[in-house]
Amino acid sequence: MGLVGRLLPDLRAPVANTGQLWLLRIGLFELTRPKEAADDWTWIVDHTVQIGTVKCLLIVGCRQSVWLAQGRPLEHRDLQVLTLEPVEKSDGETVFRQLEETQTKTGIVPRSIVSDEGTDLVRGIRMFCQQHQNTVGSLDIAHQAAKLLKQELEHDDRWGAFLGRTGGAKQRLAQTPLAHLLPPTPRSKARYMNLDELVNWGQKALRYLDDPHPVAGRLVDLDALRTKLGWLADYRDALAEWGQVMATISTTLNYVRKAGYHIGAAETLRQLLAPHTVSDMSGRLGGRLIEFVQSQSALARPGERLIGSSECLESLIGKGKRLEAQQSKSGFTKMILGMAAAVVEPTKEYMARALAAVKTHHVLAWCREHLGVSVQSQRHEAFATPGTKTG
Repeated sequence: MGLVGRLLPDLRAPVANTGQLWLLRIGLFELTRPKEAADDWTWIVDHTVQIGTVKCLLIVGCRQSVWLAQGRPLEHRDLQVLTLEPVEKSDGETVFRQLEETQTKTGIVPRSIVSDEGTDLVRGIRMFCQQHQNTVGSLDIAHQAAKLLKQELEHDDRWGAFLGRTGGAKQRLAQTPLAHLLPPTPRSKARYMNLDELVNWGQKALRYLDDPHPVAGRLVDLDALRTKLGWLADYRDALAEWGQVMATISTTLNYVRKAGYHIGAAETLRQLLAPHTVSDMSGRLGGRLIEFVQSQSALARPGERLIGSSECLESLIGKGKRLEAQQSKSGFTKMILGMAAAVVEPTKEYMARALAAVKTHHVLAWCREHLGVSVQSQRHEAFATPGTKTG
């Protein structure tokens, strides 16, 4: 815009952080704007953490009728951000207070509240439901599936050995012509929620080992291939069984993401899982997932479907962390308002309302009230030369 401004003298280019401040003003507007009254709201709650002792509770809401009308899993654009509150300490009482304050601020009593199995979240939601008899607390299907998968694999000696072999394969393949066959790196956090990538790699690599073919017009070194990946043949049966397990989980997640918890959900899920629950492990896991879906669906009224996934919120939190980027080393900063802006459909009308209602000084005041002094500011003060002015 600065370059164009030279040709159009009346056009002024914004300063470097203007776009960022527009984003934050939109986020604060989304956070504080009135929400429509209805009796079919679902709240989804989770914590996000950064460096330091502070954790931030994020509460988003979605109308069940809006979600069902889409006929698909939740997306960011379906959400409305209700609360962003950093706290030094979180327990059941703290979460209960935050839920009550959100209800008072918005005037919304939710029909259901979805969370993972965090102790403070579950306890706070239970206390809220005791005060609001029409509200039920339900659990995210993905976290439950990951917990049940962990129980299965921790008792499978083959799995631990397989992980060790894949770790060694990464080192042996990294700087070789076979680097394109590298296994994926499991996440250090919530590792049981993405193991399908590793199992898929094992199955595909084994098929390639059985039938190697040129890649990019280059013949493969068969001796090197067998030396570095020949051990996969020892896990042929295990990979087939783990593949059935992953298919069982994937089928369950896809169904609940789209259909939710409802009367009849467990029986429908049983039919969908039948082709995958043929081994002992997948059979046990499938049975436990069906039991869990049955217990959650018992909370639904006749004809009602309750949202059963908090993954959309976790995705939103991940987007917020990407927005903060290197600032995450400073603890929570004003960029957490970017999470609220990320759910907005940026129509001309919405943007005009947001930027007219919220000014930069409103953003700065909100940050002073809710964020306090950042870790980076504390670092500067601690390391400042005596007598040097900081801040």
